[in-house]
Amino acid sequence: MAEARDNRNETVAAAIFRMPPAELLDDGRYNVTVVYLEMTKAPPESANLPPLVPKLALLRLDKPTTGFYRYLYDAVGKPWHWVDRHRMSDLTLGNIISDPLVEIWVPYVGGVPAGYIELDRRTIDHDERKTVNIAYFGLTPDFFGRGIGPWLLRAGIRQAWSYGIDRLTVNTCNLDHPAALPLYQKNGFRPYQTREALFDPRR
Repeated sequence: MAEARDNRNETVAAAIFRMPPAELLDDGRYNVTVVYLEMTKAPPESANLPPLVPKLALLRLDKPTTGFYRYLYDAVGKPWHWVDRHRMSDLTLGNIISDPLVEIWVPYVGGVPAGYIELDRRTIDHDERKTVNIAYFGLTPDFFGRGIGPWLLRAGIRQAWSYGIDRLTVNTCNLDHPAALPLYQKNGFRPYQTREALFDPRR
C-alpha cells in the first residue's frame, strides 16, 4: 500500500474474519484497511493432498524473466488492484525475482499457469527473528473454486517452515479477494496489526 493516511497502527484481536469494504474517494484513491498476520509456530505435519484437478503440477520458477513475472502478476492481481510491481523498472523487478532468497512457485493445470505464491526470505526482524514473508499469493480467475488456492497456500507454508524460521508473515487488505483473510486464518495465521492507508490504483 502506498501513502499511509496516518501513522496509527492498531493491535487487533486474534479473530478478524471480515473487513469493511474499501472506501473509494472522490479523487480516485481508496481508503483501505491493511491487516498484517503472522505465524510463529510451524503447523502440525499433515498430508497436503492436491485437489482433484487433472494434470496439476507445482513448479518453482528457475531464473524467471521479468516478462513472464509481469504476466503472472497482472493475471492474478488485476482484479484486486495490484500495481506496485508494475511501477518498478525491469531492472529493479529483475533484481528482486532473481534473488536466491526469493522463491516463486507456480501451479500449472494442463500446462497453463494458474497463479503463484512468492516467498521472500530476505527479511530479518529487528529482534533477529528469522522471517519469511509471503509477498504475493493468488490464482487467476479461471481457476477459482477448484481447491487449488488452499493447496497452494499450504504448500507455500510448508516450504517456508522448511528453512527453520521463527516467523512467517503475510498481509492483506479490503481490496483483496474476500476469501483471503479467512483462508490465512484457517491455515494458522493470526492478525497482529492493522493500518489505514490511502491507495492509488492507477499505475
